[in-house]
Amino acid sequence: MKEIVDASVQKVFSYVADPAHSAEIKRGSFEAALNGIRTGVMTYEGDQILPMIQGEIAQRLTKFQGLSKEEESQLLALSANQKTIVVDNDRKLKNEFLGAAPQINHGTVKTTPKYKAYAAMAKAANSK
Repeated sequence: MKEIVDASVQKVFSYVADPAHSAEIKRGSFEAALNGIRTGVMTYEGDQILPMIQGEIAQRLTKFQGLSKEEESQLLALSANQKTIVVDNDRKLKNEFLGAAPQINHGTVKTTPKYKAYAAMAKAANSK
């Protein structure tokens, strides 16, 4: 999805940078901004860039319409490498959470031998 949006925006920006269309597009954007300032609400009325980006995105998304459930599932499925990354990160975060001593603010609890021993054990487990 990000690639579709990025490619659409890049194509529109290249169109805006084209000297044949640049002045007209920039003038339309300026007029839209002035209209927004006048009315106190930015509606982008008269702006050519937003409709161009929306059109580009819509055009690129047409190839995804009419996909079967299997094709859609295959397109959205994680790769084996992505699954490995998710599992590794999940395991790492779980171990960090379970190995961390609870945040206790009560001074007398923090000074008890049991809490000190537990905190030391958690710190040692996290440093491995």
